[in-house]
Amino acid sequence: MSNYLVLVTGISGYLGCHVVDQLVEQGNRVRGTARSARLAEAQDAFKRYGDAVEVFAVDDLVTASYADILQGVSAVIHQASPMPGREATVEETLKITIEGTLNILRQAEKAGVKNFTYCSSIITFTLDVSAERPMLGEDEWMSITREDVVNAKEHDPTLIYVAAKTLAERAVWEFVDQHPHIELLTVNPGYFLGPFAPAYKNPFKTPESFSPAVNFTSMGYFANILLPHAPLPLDSFVDVRDVARALVQGLIAPPASQVGRKRILLGCDDRPQPSQVIELITKKHPELAQRINEKFKAASDNLRPFINNKRAREVLGFKSIPWEKTILDAVDALLQLEDEWKASRHPLQY
Repeated sequence: MSNYLVLVTGISGYLGCHVVDQLVEQGNRVRGTARSARLAEAQDAFKRYGDAVEVFAVDDLVTASYADILQGVSAVIHQASPMPGREATVEETLKITIEGTLNILRQAEKAGVKNFTYCSSIITFTLDVSAERPMLGEDEWMSITREDVVNAKEHDPTLIYVAAKTLAERAVWEFVDQHPHIELLTVNPGYFLGPFAPAYKNPFKTPESFSPAVNFTSMGYFANILLPHAPLPLDSFVDVRDVARALVQGLIAPPASQVGRKRILLGCDDRPQPSQVIELITKKHPELAQRINEKFKAASDNLRPFINNKRAREVLGFKSIPWEKTILDAVDALLQLEDEWKASRHPLQY
């Protein structure tokens, strides 16, 4: 894929920066969106790509006009979404996620754009990522409604996020069913790990800001692997570069008339056991042996794969990055982050 002008929402995030990097590497131009508060920072970060990347401010996903931004655009990658607990009310979270997604889709369709990819989540399939859960089917859905979270006595940020992502993806597919000339591919990844892309200007200025209690970030959860007394780190993941690659390749995937609905569950081809992960990390970084999470060291090697990348292979010709590379690159990214914190004289109790 090359010579496209692609609109990418949420351009400055962990995943968004990888999407941009891959698009430009393949000879495309990118028009991205970021919040006004981060616009100058994002524009500065993407200067490395010269004229290939433009960044525009969009603050209200629900009401924003994309008329100017969509001029000349040939495809859209939508992956901007509010994180759990960021909005004041449940209704606001649902509205921004669902109506914000439909807003960009509707306006792009009116502007003549026909090719879309959308980053959804594995949580629209299931919340069960337990060690011995059965293999997921290709088109499962979480059973959750708006009323389940709006009328709940206690508001669980994770459950609200699940509802928002699930209802938004359902709304997107309903829109596509009503506009069959649109080619849509959704990518439904698990937690994604790996390196930081070149333009990703670390928003985690202190160790505290990297904590999952502050920022809902998969790399923050994975960082527990280097904290002896922290909760268990993630044991199911996908490489962030694979998620970006699926979103990019999805724009030129075969039409749905040939391959069926393009709803792509994406995970690591293998599910490594805790002992394998520990051995891999400590072999490359023996100095980290005393830092490995105690609960992870005590965990049983009973993890079963539950994600089948069959659809990714069928539709995208996909071959996932080996889990070993994902883990080592993620650890190296964490160590680089720690070096930055040390240079700024921040203690590493995160």
